[in-house]
Amino acid sequence: MDLNNGLPHTNPFRLIDDRHLYLVDKYDIGKVTYDGQNYYDVKLKYDIYRDLLVLNPYGESENIGINLNKSKVESFSIENKNFIKIDKKNETVPEFIPGYYEETKISPDFVFYIKHHKDQQKTATEAGLFYFFKENNSFFIDLKNKIYPIKGKSDIIKLFPDQKKQINGFYLMNRELKKSDLNQFMQNLIKYISNSLSIQNK
Repeated sequence: MDLNNGLPHTNPFRLIDDRHLYLVDKYDIGKVTYDGQNYYDVKLKYDIYRDLLVLNPYGESENIGINLNKSKVESFSIENKNFIKIDKKNETVPEFIPGYYEETKISPDFVFYIKHHKDQQKTATEAGLFYFFKENNSFFIDLKNKIYPIKGKSDIIKLFPDQKKQINGFYLMNRELKKSDLNQFMQNLIKYISNSLSIQNK
């Protein structure tokens, strides 16, 4: 199977706790579109720190992984999330770099992206050098084929000025979710704005 061709996956980092470099530190049954072919029910893991999609070959121990060739990966789905690969740099939005992005399609001309990323930090102990990884994701909206970075509430209000009252209300009502799960907060907010817009346009 073409999918099994790739470099062995290694994790050279000794962790100090459970703050690992993956989306989830275990393989999940997912789907990948690779070199024009769809592969279903494959065991995948996403290394966010190095932006690598890792395959656990069928029948092998979960200690064995293969880094899939990024040039051949078009999209994948794991952990109930859909990811696509962005190939090109965006000249007007330098933060929108090539790589894998979680994609939520709101409508044909309204797409929300999360660029998952983790920053590496290290600490020295008597037992040696240990690492931990801290989530530092970026958010983008593709509105009518134009990319906008979303760094805070003001960026969203600038895009949807007629929804300012609703956006402020959403932030007020969902403060706890924003603290505990920023990714889910942002996805809920984008869907909320979309629903408000569709109601408004009726």
